[in-house]
Amino acid sequence: MNRFDLDRDLFYNIEISSNTKRELYKNCLKGKRTADLRFRYAGMLTALIVAAVVGGTGIGAKAFYESVKDRMEKMPAAEVEEYFEDVNNDTSVTIDGSWSRKLTDEETLRMAELEKKYYGEALYPAGEISRVATLSEWGGKTVCYVEEDHLLHLPDELSDEQLLQFIDYNAKRDYIIEKNAEANFAEVGEGEGKYVSPYVEVGDVSNLTEEQIVEFAKKYLVQFRGSDLGPEWTTRVEAFRPSAIDPDEGVDFDMYFVHWEQAGGTPFSESYIVTLGMYDLGLKAVGVDGKEHWAKLDGYTDEEALKKVDEVRPKILEAIEKYGFTGKPSGERYEAYHDWDDEITKQLRFVWHFGDTVADVMWDISTEELADVEIYPAELDYGDPEEWDDWSE
Repeated sequence: MNRFDLDRDLFYNIEISSNTKRELYKNCLKGKRTADLRFRYAGMLTALIVAAVVGGTGIGAKAFYESVKDRMEKMPAAEVEEYFEDVNNDTSVTIDGSWSRKLTDEETLRMAELEKKYYGEALYPAGEISRVATLSEWGGKTVCYVEEDHLLHLPDELSDEQLLQFIDYNAKRDYIIEKNAEANFAEVGEGEGKYVSPYVEVGDVSNLTEEQIVEFAKKYLVQFRGSDLGPEWTTRVEAFRPSAIDPDEGVDFDMYFVHWEQAGGTPFSESYIVTLGMYDLGLKAVGVDGKEHWAKLDGYTDEEALKKVDEVRPKILEAIEKYGFTGKPSGERYEAYHDWDDEITKQLRFVWHFGDTVADVMWDISTEELADVEIYPAELDYGDPEEWDDWSE
């Protein structure tokens, strides 16, 4: 089964670990969406994964989507069918599992800049990727989809034109994924058979305007960064209300995502997010995200990263005092963190219990800066202490 097959019976019969549930909620706090569509869950987790499928397969954010929507909709029927077959034949789990190799950090940084021009300035490639039936037909110099192994093959070095072709291919592919997901969820929806999104209009759940919510969230952004962002950064607010789908789960998951993004930015671009509780506007998370940010950091082996734990622990504890975390935590676990399915680590993750509240913190090792702070009730921490190397009570 490929990762985009939304077979209802299979999804409802899959059981997932507590850690997987925890990671889903963690990603939800950060406004991150996953392209791993293998699972569908009941209740609250259905809302989370549905949001991931329909709300953010890569071009889901409206600001990004509108700039290329016309290009996507004008694809000839034959081209749409090609992309549909690519998606249908994809057996990978991660996004870059569909490529012959990962991008280097240098390519990632170049791609982030070109994506801004692709989405924000309509800078499209002069040509398109090539397609061949067998790997032996690929000369190794082009960006090429090979039907034999269902992978997009990348040459050893990518020119800007080839990176634009790569961006264009993924944008079109994501468009097909999104349309396919919408159709599938319409079929399995309840009531009149229509999919009910956990994303709602801000005005439907609050008397506050988006501008007022952004202004409220800005104090947390400034607290996190030490300064505000310039006028070249745009803002948007997402109102995420899964309790409308499953009221029995309570309202802990209802929240606002306030995004700061670079003009023409994409999910690859460096961005900032503040997550607020929908009803009390309490801080749930603040951090920096985007593969562009990740690519700027130095890499370490797990062993090298973990050797720094004792050195950085007091620095991080001091840094999170401004969020109300003072004194000695009652519980701790940590790990060398691998984001973006990277084989190397660039961050350390600490999870501390302070009574009934958890501080879940990401720390950029090379720059010695906070990358992310998440705050949630201890009862929502699904992590099993026995599954982590170091836990103290």
